[in-house]
Amino acid sequence: MELNAAELKSFATAELNTYLLSSLSIDNNKALKEIEEEILDEYRDLNSEDTKRARLDYFKVNDTKSDDYAEKILELEDNKKVIYGIRHKGANPDLPFVQLKANFSITSKADALEIYQKVRHEFEVFKPLYINFHNAIKVDADFYGSIYMVASTKEIIECPNWSNEGKITFEAIKDNSYYDWYKDGYDQFHLDAPDLKSKVTVNSCSSMEDSLEQGLLKFVYLNDERIGLIAGERSDFLGSSAVYFHEIFISKKWKGRGLAKVVQQKFIKDFCSDLNFVWGTIDAHNLPSYKTAYSNGRRAVRYECFVNI
Repeated sequence: MELNAAELKSFATAELNTYLLSSLSIDNNKALKEIEEEILDEYRDLNSEDTKRARLDYFKVNDTKSDDYAEKILELEDNKKVIYGIRHKGANPDLPFVQLKANFSITSKADALEIYQKVRHEFEVFKPLYINFHNAIKVDADFYGSIYMVASTKEIIECPNWSNEGKITFEAIKDNSYYDWYKDGYDQFHLDAPDLKSKVTVNSCSSMEDSLEQGLLKFVYLNDERIGLIAGERSDFLGSSAVYFHEIFISKKWKGRGLAKVVQQKFIKDFCSDLNFVWGTIDAHNLPSYKTAYSNGRRAVRYECFVNI
C-alpha cells in the first residue's frame, strides 16, 4: 500500500509535533517537506523486496518470511492512521520491538498498548518486548531510548572559551585505520560499565563513513597527546543546515575533566560555524554525554518512548 499525498502530509504534521520547537527558529514548511521525504523514503525502503530479504537474512528469526518485515498502515476511526512495523533495538536480534508512527499524537502507554492490541497477532513470531513511539516531552512510558538534543550554532560559538582551548588540536582521519583504536576504547568503556554495553554502543565503521568523506571525522589532541575522537556530519535538522554528532569519544585516561564539552565547542567553531544548528541523539542512560550536550546549550526536543509488552 503506497502513501498518498494527503496521508503523507498528515503523518508529517503529526511527526513535526513530536518535536518541541518553541525555542528554535525553524521554518515549518521546510521542516514538513523534509519529514515527508524521510517518511516516504523509509516506507518505500522498508517495503522493498531487497530490504525485507536483507532483514530476514540478518535477524534469522525462526518461522519468519520476508513480508513479516514490511511496514503496514493501520486504519482507525476518524481518519486516524498508524504506520507500524518490527524493529530491533541496536540491531540486536534479542531486542525486538514494534514501532508506531501515527498521524495523531500518541501520548501514553495506554495509547500505545491500545494500538498494539489491534496488530499484536502479526508479531507473535517475533515475540516483541516493547512498543516504541516519539513525543516532544517526557510522557507516561516505561523507559526512554534516544533523546534528540539541539542548540543553535551561534549559541555554542558564543559560549566562553576554555582557558586552555588553544591546546586542543584536531587531525583529520583519512581512512578506516582509526577504527580498531576507537573500538578498543569502547571495549574498555564497556568493561568498566557493563550495564551500558547494550545501551551505549560503539558506532559501526559504516555509520561514520559520511563523517569521514566530509572531512569531519578527526582525532583530538591535547598538548600533542591523542585524547579522543570526534565525528560530525553535515545533516539538516528539520530543513535547516546543521551538524549532527555521531560521536565524541574521550579516552579513559582523560575522562571526567570536562574535555568533551571543550572539544565539541572548538570543533564547531573551527569547522561548522556556517551552519544553523547542532544536534544529535543521546541514549537516555548515557548521563555523561547528556551533561556534555546540556552544558553546551543543547536541549532535549524529542524523546524516544518505550512501553513494555
